[in-house]
Amino acid sequence: MKTLADCVLLATALCLLGVGRWLSGCSAQFLASMSQCCTRGSELAKQNPDQDCANLPYGLINVQSEDIENCRITARVCCHRERRSQQCYDGIMHGRSGGVCKTRFSFDECGGKEYKKCCECCQLGLVAHRQLLRCDISSVKALNLGSYCAEAYKDCCLNGKIIATTRPPTATSAPLQPPGMCERFLGRLCEHICINTATGHICRCREGYRLQADDKTCIRDTGSTTGGLIGTGQATDDSLCENSPCEQTCRETGTGVQCSCLLGYQLNRDGTSCDDVNECAYNTDDCQEGQECFNTMGSFTCRRILGCGTGYEMNPAGECVDMDECELGVDECEAGFECTNQPGSFRCVPRVQCGVGYNYDRTGNCVDINECDGSSCPRGTKCINTVGSYRCQRLVTCGPGYELNADESNCEDIDECARGTHDCQGLSECKNNRGSYICQCPSGYTADQSTRTCQDIDECIRFAGRVCAQTCVNTEGSYTCECREGFELAGDNRNCRDLNECDNNPCEQRCINVYGSFQCSCNRGYRVASDGRTCEDTDECALYTGQGQGSLCMHECVNTRGSYTCSCPPGYELLQDDRSCADIKECDTGLHNCTAQQECFNIRGGYRCHDVTCPDNYVKTTPTGSSADEQRCVKGPCKVLDIDCIMERTTAISFNYLDLPSNLVTPVDLISMKAQVYGYIPKLRFRITEGNQGGWFNVTKRGLADGGALTGTVMLVRPLQGPFATTLRLDMDRLNNANLVVGRSIAYITVYVSKYNF
Repeated sequence: MKTLADCVLLATALCLLGVGRWLSGCSAQFLASMSQCCTRGSELAKQNPDQDCANLPYGLINVQSEDIENCRITARVCCHRERRSQQCYDGIMHGRSGGVCKTRFSFDECGGKEYKKCCECCQLGLVAHRQLLRCDISSVKALNLGSYCAEAYKDCCLNGKIIATTRPPTATSAPLQPPGMCERFLGRLCEHICINTATGHICRCREGYRLQADDKTCIRDTGSTTGGLIGTGQATDDSLCENSPCEQTCRETGTGVQCSCLLGYQLNRDGTSCDDVNECAYNTDDCQEGQECFNTMGSFTCRRILGCGTGYEMNPAGECVDMDECELGVDECEAGFECTNQPGSFRCVPRVQCGVGYNYDRTGNCVDINECDGSSCPRGTKCINTVGSYRCQRLVTCGPGYELNADESNCEDIDECARGTHDCQGLSECKNNRGSYICQCPSGYTADQSTRTCQDIDECIRFAGRVCAQTCVNTEGSYTCECREGFELAGDNRNCRDLNECDNNPCEQRCINVYGSFQCSCNRGYRVASDGRTCEDTDECALYTGQGQGSLCMHECVNTRGSYTCSCPPGYELLQDDRSCADIKECDTGLHNCTAQQECFNIRGGYRCHDVTCPDNYVKTTPTGSSADEQRCVKGPCKVLDIDCIMERTTAISFNYLDLPSNLVTPVDLISMKAQVYGYIPKLRFRITEGNQGGWFNVTKRGLADGGALTGTVMLVRPLQGPFATTLRLDMDRLNNANLVVGRSIAYITVYVSKYNF
């Protein structure tokens, strides 16, 4: 019930609007009736969120007949006020859920604006909440934004974003229900799960928790066991999940616990706490057209934002049902009609049935139909209306080009051509038509009906592209066709055929006839000169200058008339394709002068003879599976009291040889030094200690998955231009825990870089 002050304010509003009685003393009966009307309007706004406050149904409450309109106005005002309050609350909930603030499309335009304003003011409060500012609303009031904005700012500043852990069912599969206690105070009534009831709400706890005496908060139920199983098959008393940091769901992994979140939440980076997923913001909701998405903790809801439309109203269950205009008395049927309800509308049915030739007026009376308004009579007659019917009276009147026949019963055509009453001039010929005539012209001319003369037809313009294949020339009454150079006119005098200019040998070497012309071409190794007819030699070497895969020759090109030849540098031979150069393998073919004690190593464009001499206490060996490019010295057993031999940490020395082309694309792996791992991973160190003065090379330590080997890979990191040669020393040191060398393998790697890129 409204207070007396509300009643006085409402009555004053009615008087100012000119719709209420002048109140002297504020009649108690009138005030009580208006208060009930206000209550009814507020209830309708709560029960039907999409009900238009401007079109409330009749029969709100039993009031005196002279106060019915006053009651509707009072209910409308209170409906608007309740609607603004509801929209403001929904805007606050939408803002706290992280939604985008926008004006709602609704019958109640004012309420839709309150929704957006309260949502935006709530977002201001959320900013203050995150920055730990005081929730002082004096600054908001100073902006004169209204009490709703100030309350929205204060609510969101104090409470922050919505916090809850339940996921209610989606609203798309069930009719829309008015918001209950759990929705109106989302996250503030229960710690875990809130359930609406007919009288309010009840709280429930998640599995493994029990409700405390305050019927709101939950504590872990220590009597339940949720731990994993141990080796004997019995549950452990000290379950890992029982004291885990997980906020929602915990699972034992055998060596610890793993946290996860319920549906509608996502795990934070700390791996224990959960945050709500805003389905509305990420467009993962399934709200239909005409509904708006509202984010909730762990889920979302869909609410109708469009009304039911004309002729329908929303019931308390949120469903659109037909409005019976006849029963409500809002039809517009006159006294002579009877109202019949239709889905979404109504129909006015006459109470009296009219005979043939009569129709109903707007009051339901039968009036005569004037059939003559619809031209009911055939041509040549006049329609005369009678009461309940009509009759046709014949008229004989001839139009231009016609005259009455002998008995004056019909009209017949006048032949102007036969009578000589036409005015066709010059080449035109008269041809009679019904009611008139036309002047016809011979082929190639067109008749000008205004001057009755014949005008020449320019076939080249009127039929452009259709009379001649190439060039059209208009003539008086006709046209002729001509052909361009390189063509001649065909036998039909319309099309053009090609001339074969090659029959006269206009080219030095080859002639190719083309449509309407010809082209000269030359043999391979020649090109057409500037005159388009003679041929001159093509310098292929200058045309395709450079080296590599895209050039004519891999090394050097020598032009000849009509062709070219390729040559290779010393140490290379020309392949069968007459352009590629291949290195001559002197070591394989015996074309070298290395002694029997030396090792022959082939390089690009030559070879090198290497003497491999092992230091004292080392024995020369060839590793299993190695090539001639690698020689090895392995430390043998030391003599008794040979301190230098015993203290020497180097166990193996290898000699390796590489040949590379110039300007190799870097970085590129060249060679790897491998250490086998037997049951444990040794502490290794790889270093290039000699031969890398220019920083051309680098060594990278890598682990392999083919049996646990560790490697140090030498990489070329800077391109080298040959000829160039250097010998690298690569050390692989085994270190103890004090980083002291306990074993060492040395690889000498001699790198030869060719002068050429191949």
